[in-house]
Amino acid sequence: MAARPTRPARPARPAPAAEPLPREVSLARIVAQGLVPATAAPDPVEAVRRQLAIQGQQVSAIPHAIASRTGEAVGMPQIDEAFGAGGLVRSWPMRGTVHITTAADYHWMREALLHRMASWMRADEERFGHGSAGLERAASAAWQAIERAADQGRPGCTRAELIEAWQAEGVLPDLIAAGADDSYAKRHLIVGLHAVGALVQGPRSGGEHLVIDARRLPDTRTGPGGSGGAAQGQEGHRAALAEIARRYATSHGPVSAADLSRWTTMPKREAARALQDAVEMTNAEGYAADPASGAVPLARGLATGGARGSLELMEPGGTVPRGAETLYLRADLPDLLAAHRAQAERTRFLASFDELHVGYKDRSCLTDAAGERLICPSMNGMFRPILVDRGRVVAVRPVGAGLIWADSARRSARLERDVERAVRAVEERLAR
Repeated sequence: MAARPTRPARPARPAPAAEPLPREVSLARIVAQGLVPATAAPDPVEAVRRQLAIQGQQVSAIPHAIASRTGEAVGMPQIDEAFGAGGLVRSWPMRGTVHITTAADYHWMREALLHRMASWMRADEERFGHGSAGLERAASAAWQAIERAADQGRPGCTRAELIEAWQAEGVLPDLIAAGADDSYAKRHLIVGLHAVGALVQGPRSGGEHLVIDARRLPDTRTGPGGSGGAAQGQEGHRAALAEIARRYATSHGPVSAADLSRWTTMPKREAARALQDAVEMTNAEGYAADPASGAVPLARGLATGGARGSLELMEPGGTVPRGAETLYLRADLPDLLAAHRAQAERTRFLASFDELHVGYKDRSCLTDAAGERLICPSMNGMFRPILVDRGRVVAVRPVGAGLIWADSARRSARLERDVERAVRAVEERLAR
């Protein structure tokens, strides 16, 4: 019997494109981020504490990001003082990316997420020989270099001095395998020592943050896990993840579990559990709410209707419609947005790597694909400063260059005037 001819396989249908988040989500995020006077922090340390962490990859952009979230009275002197007095530090507390945190939050947060960097650390051990014994030797030499700087009246040592100390102590020849990229290996040794809590960066000097001894910072027991610790496998780990989720949703919301997963590298399921734990914790009887400091009940919400849609809170215990994604936000955010909408819609000039852009997986409410290419044209992780008007990116202003308008921007005399005013205000503020 002749074989029955086979039908050609039908081409697979492409997955439907996800609808962009409504502009309402972008405006709500602006309010939650402390970018309007009503939610701005009184000082740099409080601004960072509310965010839990802000990107610090580009040193020159850090003051801009912090100043954007504080009252008008805060300028460079207050920001430098926050680092100089030990209130703020710079390190790699999560996902192998440089962030600014408060000194009080640093160790417990770092330990809660350290396991997410374990494979990276193991790969470096194999590639460069940075085993635990090698890290201990490098840490010891670094601490001695920091002590020498203190004897000279300086709060820490530079990166160059750190490398010199390792060379003098014979650490680098033993740690860097033959044929390895020397500069790359040094960088990863520095990151590794920050990741394990030996070093951290503090006061600014010139164009860098000096390296200081991280052992002097408040330890993990001062965090949400208390004596139960914060690291994976310890009793306080879940409480630490819930506090990370609470701080993130309060300061970045509306956010999804996918957003938190990307921000921390937690698996999405773990991120969803942490967010739900945060909702239950902040709605529990006896929770010490303090809206002025961001200690507020969290709620679940939904974004509906695509780009022109709306943001709605869900009833407690309500079910999520099929295909929709749960958003988490401070329960008073819709009211805050209604009261301060005009401020949220104002034109603002934000730093390279600003959390309003890089702090989310889904930022379709803020810009489109063309806008993403404008912000990061080489797709190499280097982001340009952005101009946001009425919740959308309208232009970028590369450092040392002129303004570049987004294709989607509806240019007008009003917009051009407001963009110029926003840039000038930031430059004058940081020059004070």
